[in-house]
Amino acid sequence: MSGIITLTSGLEQVGKTHLGINIALELARKGHGVGYYHEGGGQRSLNQLLQLRQRSTTKHQDRKTGVTCHGYQGVDIIASRIPLLHWNGLDRDELAALVAAHEVWSGYDDFVIDTSGMSPRAVIACCRLSRLVLLVVTPDPGSQAGAFALLRILHLNACDNPVLLVVNQVDEAAQAAAIHARLSEKARHYLGLEVPLLAAVVRDEHVQSATRQKQTFTSMFPESLVSGCVVKLVEGLLESRAAVQEHSGLQEFWKNLAESIRLPVRLPGNANLADFEQTDEVTTEDEVQAGADDIRAEATLLRFEGPLGRLGSVMENFSGVMHFLADDMQAFHERLEDVHSDAHRTAEWSAPDCGILEMTLAAILDTLRHCVSRQQQVCFQVEEDPVSGEEASWLAPGYYIKYVLVLPGQDDIIDRVRQEMERVPGLRLSKGHEGECICEAISIARDACLSVIHTPQGEIRVNYWHRPDRRKSLRAEETAKEIPDSRSRDRQPADKRLH
Repeated sequence: MSGIITLTSGLEQVGKTHLGINIALELARKGHGVGYYHEGGGQRSLNQLLQLRQRSTTKHQDRKTGVTCHGYQGVDIIASRIPLLHWNGLDRDELAALVAAHEVWSGYDDFVIDTSGMSPRAVIACCRLSRLVLLVVTPDPGSQAGAFALLRILHLNACDNPVLLVVNQVDEAAQAAAIHARLSEKARHYLGLEVPLLAAVVRDEHVQSATRQKQTFTSMFPESLVSGCVVKLVEGLLESRAAVQEHSGLQEFWKNLAESIRLPVRLPGNANLADFEQTDEVTTEDEVQAGADDIRAEATLLRFEGPLGRLGSVMENFSGVMHFLADDMQAFHERLEDVHSDAHRTAEWSAPDCGILEMTLAAILDTLRHCVSRQQQVCFQVEEDPVSGEEASWLAPGYYIKYVLVLPGQDDIIDRVRQEMERVPGLRLSKGHEGECICEAISIARDACLSVIHTPQGEIRVNYWHRPDRRKSLRAEETAKEIPDSRSRDRQPADKRLH
């Protein structure tokens, strides 16, 4: 029986490979038979860390499938030329040969999977099938936000295997405890998940010293503080593993993984991760990278719709702005609630600004609260929306947060909503290509826009764009001229439906 342990994170560069190989070595020192899987696409980083290219260390190589097994201080390090992502594009015979090559090495007590360099689909598949998932974060807020984003996706995809938190590169234990408290509270409150703290790993100059000599820090500096952290981590890992149900074995794992790679992947916003359409056989990392550069995707904060190859960068973007988005949404909600509770609304407005548009939006939401059944299905979506500024009469160039509400609307409801919109000076009334009625108002500073669209199908779409506080900008370093022309603003045409 092999205990499958997946080491993962929400963002890269958190030290997974350094930690993973040292964890594997410590397990081996305790007398365990240990295998360590490192994605072929990330093999260069492992070679830079450990000098695995010596011919004498190669225990096995299947030239047909590109599967290799290196022996390193009692640990078998397994890699494949074909990344897990591309397993679902192989025919039956090719897949059978690949699985068989991996199954050659199966008699391990512990098998550690390092997700560095893996595609998001492969990461999710490995987490689904692992006995334990070790989630690595650092004090960097982006790393913590990325970890929560990954937890949310795992939760959406019914990954109920235990997740243990490892806080890496901390200055002291109290820092790790604070990070765990914040992340575990969010996971418990929003996802109903418990994420125990497995260990804290301190920042230590011995790690960099070992890396420069292409060795592991637990081997070169066993008495160091960071090595002691790894020892405690493995002790806690073995205790946690004892309480987890036994895995069916490594051979069964590879077979199940080949099937799991094909499964649909749910994303926030009721979206699915579309299968990667592989037109050419990709066999090297350079070819994969060259192809990825040409793929463009629709990147949104609470929804992703596009090619699989871009999901990693979208998740990174989501992670980087997650805390900012939460602050913005909270402030936005409070402003709307203040307006909603104010019975003295201005009767006449000379020119629209952000405040007037938000007052109008609050009035529209108030109308919908009274007219639409609480049981009625609605759709709410939040996006990061770049605007190029090509149209002088619309929003000024920059990055905006866009809130979208979609709900069914009868004529009496849309009439009351339209009455609120008609109170805004400079209101634009127009017809869309599919016959939808559009009411749109833009602030005089061109930093906010409110539109209500009534479709022939009986839907009401309320869109509100606003530019975030530039002092806390999503991309404060970017200027308008840096926004690609191909990502111009989206004014929600009638044929673009939200799911």
